Amino acid sequence: MLTESFQSIGTATRQLMRNWSVMIVLAGLYASLIGALYLFVTIREASTGQVVLSLVLAITAPFLFFVLQTAGASQTHILRAGPLLRAALRSSWKVVVVSVPLIALAVLLTYLLGKAQSYMGTDGRELSDVAAQYQLSANNVGRPPLGWSQLILNAIRYLSLGVVLPLIAIHLWIASVGSELLATIRATKKLVVGAFAPRSVLIYTAGFVVFGVIPYLLLFKPTPVSRAWLEITFLVARLLLVFVLTLFGWVVTMSALAISASERRSDLAESNNAG
Repeated sequence: MLTESFQSIGTATRQLMRNWSVMIVLAGLYASLIGALYLFVTIREASTGQVVLSLVLAITAPFLFFVLQTAGASQTHILRAGPLLRAALRSSWKVVVVSVPLIALAVLLTYLLGKAQSYMGTDGRELSDVAAQYQLSANNVGRPPLGWSQLILNAIRYLSLGVVLPLIAIHLWIASVGSELLATIRATKKLVVGAFAPRSVLIYTAGFVVFGVIPYLLLFKPTPVSRAWLEITFLVARLLLVFVLTLFGWVVTMSALAISASERRSDLAESNNAG
């Protein structure tokens, strides 16, 4: 299982590295998405034009997000930039449709976890903050009682929003761009089960290190320097590296999961024929 997982990742990486035009399209979509989000967050709604621009950006950012995901899910079988972009624009509505229930579920989970957090009297701190306070208290006054309810709620939040729902979403996206929407909906149960196959979880975990953990460390672990120009240089370099790692890691992860799902279907078909 471990060997097959990393073989899928290697195949996806080599395929993406050989298609620079596809990577340029994906990078352009990703940069446009970041730019739209940045403008939406920073713009001030003081005039009619700014209000209109905010509304346009509120529509543009989700549109770019779903087009980017559609392109990422399609690039395993569409190897040229032009056809890939056209297919992404044409099929993104299917990705939107299969994503709506997951978005609603994410909103509901966030609401319920917030209610549970208020009911249990926890303060909503992050796991890292809880661990830091626990270590500090342990050094000063012995071993303090650990806020297990807070840890459990945060663990549920991270697992559901960072692992469970993204894994399901990726498999639904891959299936929807490769077949009819109704066929994808009918196969939802099978796709959800396949999303948590050991090979799938291992691929996602390895990819998460690249597109999640490393970029986080690069962004929030500052490099101490004595000169202002060096600090600016390091900041720009970190931002560029984060951009590359998040995009490359996410697309490779999606491609590897698509390859793994295709191989799993082939193996199942062979076993059925042999039987």
